[in-house]
Amino acid sequence: MRWRLILACITIGVASLTATRSSAQPGDPRYYYDGRNAYPRQAPPPGYGRPPPGYYPGMLIQRAPGAPVPPPQEFNLRRLFGVEEDVPRRPRPTPSVRRSRPQPPPAAAAKPAVPKVDPSTHIVVFGDAFAELTGQGLDDAFEEMPDVEVVRKVRADSGLVRKEVHDWSKSIREVLDGGQEVTVAVVMLGSNDRQTIREGDESYDPLSPRWLEIYRARIDAVMQPFRERGIPVVWVGNPPMRSDRFSADMVRINEVIREGVERNGGSYVDIWPGFVDDENHYTATGPDVTGQPSRLRASDGVLFTRAGARKAAHFVDAEIKRLIDGKTTGAAIAAVPAVPPTPAEGASVDQIISSSLPSLPEPAGTPPLEPKPLAGPVLPLTRPDLASDGKLITKRPTLEGDHGYTARRALREGVPSPPRPGRADDFRWQGSMAVRE
Repeated sequence: MRWRLILACITIGVASLTATRSSAQPGDPRYYYDGRNAYPRQAPPPGYGRPPPGYYPGMLIQRAPGAPVPPPQEFNLRRLFGVEEDVPRRPRPTPSVRRSRPQPPPAAAAKPAVPKVDPSTHIVVFGDAFAELTGQGLDDAFEEMPDVEVVRKVRADSGLVRKEVHDWSKSIREVLDGGQEVTVAVVMLGSNDRQTIREGDESYDPLSPRWLEIYRARIDAVMQPFRERGIPVVWVGNPPMRSDRFSADMVRINEVIREGVERNGGSYVDIWPGFVDDENHYTATGPDVTGQPSRLRASDGVLFTRAGARKAAHFVDAEIKRLIDGKTTGAAIAAVPAVPPTPAEGASVDQIISSSLPSLPEPAGTPPLEPKPLAGPVLPLTRPDLASDGKLITKRPTLEGDHGYTARRALREGVPSPPRPGRADDFRWQGSMAVRE
């Protein structure tokens, strides 16, 4: 019954609204038309008149009845919000404490300029790409010594094997005859010499007997111009390489170079220990001249980085200073104090001591002292590993057989060896045990 009453009320309201809209006529100010329907318009409150020209939607102007209409005014946003134009803008307060901007870090103090003087010592470097890098390291080593000049006469792809590419004995003579002052000559060759040597129509494989004979003769030819002019020579050996086979060949070539240089009165500098690890193998990193760990070798596993070149020059620098000091003072260069003169050639140490003491009568029947060697055998600590037959090995030794398999698993893979029966680490079950009640 209730829903019928509600439905009747709704029906009556809709009918009355429809009747009102139907009675409204277009143009009647009491209604608002949206194109289809008419809605009653509310009357404005008393005191409001028609908006003046320039009126924009949303703006109401209140005017007393009969008051004159003010002239249109320009739109002013400040007047709209009640801000007077003659009010001066309030100045921004100045903070009492200003934040100081971070100052840039002070520039590094420039090194004092070294006065230029005429160099009295001329170090001339001859050789291949390693000689170029070592020469750069010597430039850094003697940077603070204005009286020392380092001159590089190098060719990266050269060596002693292919004379058609570059003949070093001829080139060195041309440099010396051209007026170049040379106090100490630094030579570094051999890294490009793992090639066959051609002699006429014959060719010889690297490190073969005939190859070694020709190579020794070419070392003598390089040393001869310096020997004739009395110029001290420092020949730098080649460093290890990342390839094991390359390193093995460099060891053999270094031995030949050392023998030839020392035979001609030169100084050989071995830089091999500065570029290997504790196991005497190639390493790309290591301590530099300041003791800090650095990368010493380039990514190709052959050439030096700048730190490596400076380290190689450190070995050469020590030998150069020794030669220059000995040449300046005119004293004989010796690494150890001189041995007192012996009374006779081939005398032993005991005989030398006896000759320096007052002579005393020897008791009758005293046997003569047997001569003893001055020093024991020389044992190189950085020599590459040798095989059982005394030859240089070309690769690391391998573990073979049953024992090799056990050792390889234990040392390389970390797997412990199986326990032996009866040993303390044998925890296997040995059988059933009778339990007595």
